[in-house]
Amino acid sequence: MRRELFLVALLSFATAAGGCRKPAKLVLTKDQRARIQENILSEAPAPKVPLNANFGDNIRLLGVDLSADRVRPGETLTATYYWECLRETPGEWKVFVHLELPAGKRMILDHHPVGELYPVANWKKGEIIRDVQRFTVAADTRPGPATLWVGLFNEAIYREQGGGDRMELQNKDQVPNDGDHRVRAARFTVAAGGEPARAEAPTLVARRAGAAVRVDGTLDDAAWAAAGRSAPFRNADGSDATPDLATTVMAAYDDTTLYLAFSVRDPAVETPYKNRDEELWNSDAVEVFLDPGADGKDYLELQVSPANVVFDAVFATHRTPAWREARASNLGGLQTAVQVTGSLNRAGDQDTGWDVEVAIPFADLPGFGKTPPDGSSTLRANFFRIEARDGKVAGAQAFSPAAGDFHDLSKAGAIRFEAGAGAAAIPAAVSPAAVAPVLKVQPSRIPAAVKAGLPARAGALRTTQVPARPAPVPEKHAP
Repeated sequence: MRRELFLVALLSFATAAGGCRKPAKLVLTKDQRARIQENILSEAPAPKVPLNANFGDNIRLLGVDLSADRVRPGETLTATYYWECLRETPGEWKVFVHLELPAGKRMILDHHPVGELYPVANWKKGEIIRDVQRFTVAADTRPGPATLWVGLFNEAIYREQGGGDRMELQNKDQVPNDGDHRVRAARFTVAAGGEPARAEAPTLVARRAGAAVRVDGTLDDAAWAAAGRSAPFRNADGSDATPDLATTVMAAYDDTTLYLAFSVRDPAVETPYKNRDEELWNSDAVEVFLDPGADGKDYLELQVSPANVVFDAVFATHRTPAWREARASNLGGLQTAVQVTGSLNRAGDQDTGWDVEVAIPFADLPGFGKTPPDGSSTLRANFFRIEARDGKVAGAQAFSPAAGDFHDLSKAGAIRFEAGAGAAAIPAAVSPAAVAPVLKVQPSRIPAAVKAGLPARAGALRTTQVPARPAPVPEKHAP
């Protein structure tokens, strides 16, 4: 379902904000402006790897610091780039980073500096910008030498021409480079030993709903008030996502149905899709994977877009059959509802996000059966959020990070069903690090459904747009 290049690109989402959005459209909060100022240095740095690479007499890469010179697969590194603005450079310029790993493996780590907050077009002459990027070396990387290649490229030129988009390296005879305007910024070694021990997979506690759950898009019913909320999703590669793109999920159930609710912070809510089972993963969407047998067989994939369009498919084994065939069996009892806070597909405005409610009958889960779960039942599950900007996928987040393959259910978490009614939330004094993240879902109420040409769906699928409100401060969670 995901093209290989797309999957590789997801690994670059160490900073989750969308780099494809034009700088002029970015509206910064007070905290974000302060973060930028903290990374504009008053003195020239002394990087461990000095470079002084001159790109077009516009930008100079002064050097790079790398947090370690030897890592194992699955471990995280921090690269700090120091840029100097020689003159102001308008246009859609962006930093590209190619991590060349042993055996021809490559990770793409393109980004806008300072956590996507400070594009090159906004730099002022004389500024020195500290650009910190964390990334996780792919878990299946073989041992051997690895190299970071860095430069600048223009997204507009790339879109129009498909090449010739790199800013020219002026001093090739003084800087290690590949002759194609890529500077060799740093090198390190991937050590043998395989993937380090994986952290325990997260478990979502679904409590029995004490009252009827209405699937209407607003998360204001009693079951949600009693539910605990998951920790914010991490980037698909396991690195931290930025708070302004936080995604969380809750869960609940009754005798017949599993309920899920997503809360998605998003400053630019968009999707072009209007028909069921289209390729929703190419734009904003949330995704659900449920594997009742915990064996990677007969598992369900479900996606919902902010326009409340649905993709659902059942796979016999890993990605088999192909998604076009797997989507043929629509879930008969499925209900979904979405509320957008802000506007959908309106360029240039500032949205807050969108909420999603989903009701999945247990009878529709392959192999789960019609019997309601008891207090000892579990269901292998994973949840994802796709983030797009200006019509392009900018990255992805996961409840239980699965790197480049969302269908790798060996990396999924689980839902644990509690028999007691959802009456009390986890006490606020209990750290999320000390308890399993609790998912509890209840439907939300949508004021007026705005469908804008979307197909009718038996009254079950609704989308509401409301005026944007200030984004809430995200809860603080243990790393």
